[in-house]
Amino acid sequence: MKNRFLITLTILLLSGNLMFAQPGHFDPEIRICYLNLDTLSGNKLLIQRYQADDPEYIRITGYRDFLHTLLYQSKSNYTRYFSRSDQWLQKLKKNKTADGSIKPALAEIHLYRALLGSFYADYKPAAFDLYDSYKVVTKSGSGFSISDFNKLSGIIGVLLKQIPDQYVKYLKAVGVKPSGLSGLNGLELYYRSALPGSAERIEGYLLMITALKEFGKEPEDAWTFIKKEGKLMLDNPLIRYQSALAALKAGDCEWALKLLDPKLNGNVQPAFPYWNYQLGRCKLYQNDPTATDYFEKFLANPGGDNYRHIATLMQGWSYLIHGQQNKANDCIIRVKNMQGASTEYDRQAVREVSSGLMPKPGFIQVRLQFDGGYYEKCMETCAKMIESHQFSTAEDGELYYRKARCEQRLGKQAQAIKSFLEVIGRADAIQSYIVPNAALQLGELYKKAGQIELARKYYRICLDQNNFGYRDGIDRQARLALKELDK
Repeated sequence: MKNRFLITLTILLLSGNLMFAQPGHFDPEIRICYLNLDTLSGNKLLIQRYQADDPEYIRITGYRDFLHTLLYQSKSNYTRYFSRSDQWLQKLKKNKTADGSIKPALAEIHLYRALLGSFYADYKPAAFDLYDSYKVVTKSGSGFSISDFNKLSGIIGVLLKQIPDQYVKYLKAVGVKPSGLSGLNGLELYYRSALPGSAERIEGYLLMITALKEFGKEPEDAWTFIKKEGKLMLDNPLIRYQSALAALKAGDCEWALKLLDPKLNGNVQPAFPYWNYQLGRCKLYQNDPTATDYFEKFLANPGGDNYRHIATLMQGWSYLIHGQQNKANDCIIRVKNMQGASTEYDRQAVREVSSGLMPKPGFIQVRLQFDGGYYEKCMETCAKMIESHQFSTAEDGELYYRKARCEQRLGKQAQAIKSFLEVIGRADAIQSYIVPNAALQLGELYKKAGQIELARKYYRICLDQNNFGYRDGIDRQARLALKELDK
């Protein structure tokens, strides 16, 4: 499962140091405090060193509150951030001094707003905030240090590629030119040029991990980068957490657990609520019944509104595959009664329980085997279940889908194409996001094979069939792929 938690945290961990090459701006001691989640020490230094109306104070406060909004995700925190940031932006725009931190602060806060808006699918205002940030950087970037420009230009360049098509027209209408931005290359230059142990180095590493994890061409891109770099700076909780998610996305559940589990990592304790949620996922993928304990810890202290629905559903799955039907049923009822499903994962959990059909334990197990990276095992299980001829057309379609995804990850491209076509052939019966995603993956496989017309065909089928869960992400990938083919 693609987890979007902290996409914005690590893509946008600018932490206000956009003028670090100029003495007196946003001192590194405060940045390190916030990067290490030592908010109390950071706040103490902030009050001691800056006045409330100083641009530096606004920059630091904007970063701190942005980080808090991400670690404690709720609609109320999101709304509060936008209200406060309106005031910060007004103060910065009214400030007519020659302070060199004003323009970078404006760019940062608009970026924070853009990413938070995107996270909550509030795309139109997010697009305008992204444009405002772009405008500041392109008009005033010549006054930034080289490293600052690399970072901002890199972040905006990466993000502009993710804007849904229906909002790109707003950006084009006002002259946005993504080709002039450095994108991922700029982020890497920012990271490589920073001194070891500095706040900039930590930020650059986080930027690279998340950009590759969320927007890389292959699922293992971020984890490959981390292994090549030597798993640096794991003393920082955010780096440790994001490294674990990169490992999990690459199908390396064992390494994710080594990074997150206090029993395996030298007693490094969970630094925020979502850490327990990810531990629960890892344990669930390994068929460990203690997964429910970690989900319960998270649900007892979620720190916000999000991921409660999906965590409760996963808890129910764990009970179901371990023969505790009554407890599983209780979890289903809890999901149905929960309000405020904001993330796509929570909405998908609600859709699943609202269907009234609890998946059979075997289907849950193959799903979890795939998500945990146990591809050979999952592929073999799916093949045996298909050969048993005990399941409906829709159920066979799901098994072919899981089998195809495993074959794809294992480099068995021809077999994967054949299995994905079995899914498409059962589209009318399946009625699930796996149909458009199967078409999307077929497009990717045919593109790699140089069969461009077939790739176009299945990207278009993906868009035509995309009426189910995870719609925004699937739609974005298919449209971007078609754009690349038309270049």
